[in-house]
Amino acid sequence: MNDIEFIRSTLDDLAIFVRQKYAERGSVSITHKREPNDLVTEVDVAVQEQICDRIAHSFPEDIAVGEENGLNRFPDDPDARAWVIDPIDGTQNFVRGLFPSFGISLALAVGGVPVAGGVAVPGTGDLFLAERGGGAYRNGERIHVSAVDNLSLVRAEVDFSCPADRAATLRQFGELVATVGQVRCHCAAVIGLCSVATGDMDAYVHVSLNPWDYAAGMILVQEAGGKMTRLDGRPLNLFDGGRGVLASNGIMHEALSAVASRVKG
Repeated sequence: MNDIEFIRSTLDDLAIFVRQKYAERGSVSITHKREPNDLVTEVDVAVQEQICDRIAHSFPEDIAVGEENGLNRFPDDPDARAWVIDPIDGTQNFVRGLFPSFGISLALAVGGVPVAGGVAVPGTGDLFLAERGGGAYRNGERIHVSAVDNLSLVRAEVDFSCPADRAATLRQFGELVATVGQVRCHCAAVIGLCSVATGDMDAYVHVSLNPWDYAAGMILVQEAGGKMTRLDGRPLNLFDGGRGVLASNGIMHEALSAVASRVKG
């Protein structure tokens, strides 16, 4: 099985499991990590374990990097094949019932750059897949970013994240919020990035993301014709230690970066 077929079959299977657990979410055990709003459920843990088991079976020489259970460390070898996992992105939405704004994210990175990735959205049944040089797809249909070319018409996703990041988010993106045409917030990076890839949104910004939050979304946006960088326009490597990200349709990237990288005091 090649890389993209592995991603496809894994996400197809686990989307069924997550959809079932969402229906039973009232009985799902929940704990928190850094602070009370940073939730982890038994479903997050179970999904990551199942993905890791599949990786170990199919690609025993590869590395797994994930959000839960101590896998949140970067590869020592910068050229390693690393599978980057977010078992449920949008756990708050999963727990509280904001449907369908959560997804399962799985990407393969080589040298810190995603080369294949996918996002399953259990609530809609959508499966997004992309492979380097092969385009981006939703349910087998090719997707493309938007052609919006005016800042006043841009529909931007500004992720306001957790309270610990809120002040920095307001400082960093206040001007952008006041400038663009429309502002949305799903509070699930995979949903925001997939929306840029489909052209439903024109941009997505976040002041503080980890690689598992955006690895699959990054290749989806790029293969759909868009662009993804750090906020100031610098190239983005999953394991470079940076946190802020800007994804766009490419046309508006320079203008959006100019606004998003101006921090107000």
